[in-house]
Amino acid sequence: MKKNLLTIFLIFLISQLFAFCLAANEDKRQYLNLNFWEKFNDEILINNIEKAFENNPDLKIADSKIKESEKIVKLSLAEELPHINFEGMLGRTFASSDLLRGKNNFMINNYSQTRFLLPLTASYEIDIWGKNRLRTKSFKESEKMLKEDERAVYIALTSAIAADYFNLIKTDKTLELQKKLLKLNQKLLELTISKEKNGLATTDDILEIKNKTAQLEILVNNLESKKEIFENQLSYLMGDKLFSEVKRSDFENITLLNNVPEEINSSVIINRPDVKSSALNILRANYEAKSAKRDILPSFTIMGTLGFNGYSHGTHLFSPNSGLADLWIVPNFDIFDGGRKYHFMKLKKLEYKRAQDEYEKSVLSSIQEVNDALAITKKEKKNFKIASDIFEIQSQKLRLKEINKSIGLANELDYILYQQAQIIAQQKLVDDKINYVISTINLYKSIGGVDFTNSENL
Repeated sequence: MKKNLLTIFLIFLISQLFAFCLAANEDKRQYLNLNFWEKFNDEILINNIEKAFENNPDLKIADSKIKESEKIVKLSLAEELPHINFEGMLGRTFASSDLLRGKNNFMINNYSQTRFLLPLTASYEIDIWGKNRLRTKSFKESEKMLKEDERAVYIALTSAIAADYFNLIKTDKTLELQKKLLKLNQKLLELTISKEKNGLATTDDILEIKNKTAQLEILVNNLESKKEIFENQLSYLMGDKLFSEVKRSDFENITLLNNVPEEINSSVIINRPDVKSSALNILRANYEAKSAKRDILPSFTIMGTLGFNGYSHGTHLFSPNSGLADLWIVPNFDIFDGGRKYHFMKLKKLEYKRAQDEYEKSVLSSIQEVNDALAITKKEKKNFKIASDIFEIQSQKLRLKEINKSIGLANELDYILYQQAQIIAQQKLVDDKINYVISTINLYKSIGGVDFTNSENL
């Protein structure tokens, strides 16, 4: 029965520990803001972010910093509590036979003694001025700052994954179109060589097309390398040690975000981790400045001893007659320390002033970043619209040229040139569409990971 109770207790304890870890993990998961990323309607993107959540080394380092900070707070709190320790001592005293004691020169012949001392000693600094409490509060604010830094890591990581992911899709599509251009140019070269044999083209025409073909081959090679780099970056961000193949969707399946705002209230910056961290830093520096100021004042420590003090062979060590107890208050005040505490106080006040200046700087730089990101988003949106119109125009011209070719009003060479023009327009469309997507990701990052598609958040 006892074994069963012990087993039940252990299972309960493990389940509670697992539930606690799971709750902490879910709390961190909120930093991913998956509700926002799901609006791209790309399950592969969500899976990549999930993999990064499980494996990314930067997230693990940020989590370790939080845990270290929690221990620092507990260490500071421990300094506010009484200290109790045990210091046992066994000693043997020897003296010459002419050892004298007292005014009458009382002599102790062949003096020697064994002493057993078993005390518990306690000390507690009375925090009259609250300096120790202020120091602990300072460490707590530092812990909150690290949590904001951790949230910033999550925002930066998810944004980087999404940006690299869509850039990889863009590279795939651009490479596909570039290979089509190269193939058409090679076909154009064959037709020009045939025309040159019939005296309808010159050698310069052939050399010009060969030069363009070589340039297109270089662009294909560059895109192949670029694609590999994006794959490597995504593998690193997802913590994939095998650097296996990165899955991604097709360009045609990309969904643009709806309800992208034309204007954003500057108050949205209060959600940014760096702004929150700067505000917390002011509190931290203020606590430290106050603690340093109060450290100049006198301190008072209560000290006490409780235990046993026995002699001889310790046969009566634990008897009532060997009891030992004392209690005293020790005041301490530095009359002269070379100005150390005074200058330390001044140093902390300067740090407090610097923290205020850094907060103002973070506010200004945040407003600038949000305004810049919004301006770029609006620009990319307009460029994408123009690129869409140009692509549609080139597609219509190509269809007309195809009709003319079918009735003998256009030759194969002209048709190839129109095909190339249409592909170049499509490449511009691909580039501008992805640039617009990435600009919305940068806008999300600039406002501190807030879903800007929901007007209630702005």
